[in-house]
Amino acid sequence: MLNPHSKKNIMKKTVTLIAMAIVMIAQISSATVWRVNATPNSDPDFSTLQIAHDDASVLNGDTLYLEGSTFGAGALNISKQLTIIGNGYFLGENPDTQHNISPSIISGYVYCYAGSEGSKFTGCTFNSPVYVYIGNLTFERNHFAYGNQQIYTQAGCSDILILGNYFISHTSWTNIAFNNTHSNILIANNFFTGYVTVSANFSGIFSNNIFNRPTTIYNSTLVNNIAHSTVTLSNCLYEYNIGTSSQFGNQNGNQENVLTADIYVGANGNSTDGQWQLKVGSPAIGAGEDGADIGMYGGESPYVLSGLPPIPAIYDLDAQSLPTNTLDVTIKAKSHN
Repeated sequence: MLNPHSKKNIMKKTVTLIAMAIVMIAQISSATVWRVNATPNSDPDFSTLQIAHDDASVLNGDTLYLEGSTFGAGALNISKQLTIIGNGYFLGENPDTQHNISPSIISGYVYCYAGSEGSKFTGCTFNSPVYVYIGNLTFERNHFAYGNQQIYTQAGCSDILILGNYFISHTSWTNIAFNNTHSNILIANNFFTGYVTVSANFSGIFSNNIFNRPTTIYNSTLVNNIAHSTVTLSNCLYEYNIGTSSQFGNQNGNQENVLTADIYVGANGNSTDGQWQLKVGSPAIGAGEDGADIGMYGGESPYVLSGLPPIPAIYDLDAQSLPTNTLDVTIKAKSHN
């Protein structure tokens, strides 16, 4: 039997191996990768996102890998072009997600300022609002868990992508609000629990979303969406959408008065985000534009369970000590492009 000191060394080696594997995987998409982890004694490059951002060694174009932890990584005022990659969410609910099932929590307010153009957040859990002052940003495969105004624009901006995110809030609160002049905005394959509102000076595309609360949209194209609540449209083109009442009517490929129970597999035996997959015989299957499925799991970039980032993920690790004082490690990983 190994003594406690040997066991401690083996555990330290195992953690180091996991960290090395994560960094090696992340380096596929970026030349310089930095580990961020607020967990005590985790030996990261930085303990919070803001410390990492402010460090002179972290340059435009770098990647911050925000590791899963029960500790939040704090707030972030971002004025550099960075890619922030998290661990995903609902990791214990879906199979073969991550070896570490803790989410990557951004626990404070996020302010996106000039200089952050080209930045991307993916696989993160936001526990506070995101205030946007600049365009050319991507929010993809994130969990927005805070209550009100989870993405809130503070200035006119364009070229924003909101893709494959899961928004949870109190039903009377707002998930996203674009309140200024905005153009070239793509909002696709998201699940919205709260309100979605845009100003009369907005223009964009809403594709393959699920709207669970009242939605107000101007000057946009809506295709392959499903609405469970009121939709107010002004100067919009809408085709191949499904409404649980008469939100979209029944022209141009739209369907009305469709029962929710007829569309999805449902919550029984399924994960928080898995329950919105289409059931066998669903009227949303193949009913979208060009024969695509309607809803968050359809279209060109279907929603990914647990928001796993588009890099290989380690979902199983077996580390065993050998009599030769070596460590036999088996890692199982798969891609989530």
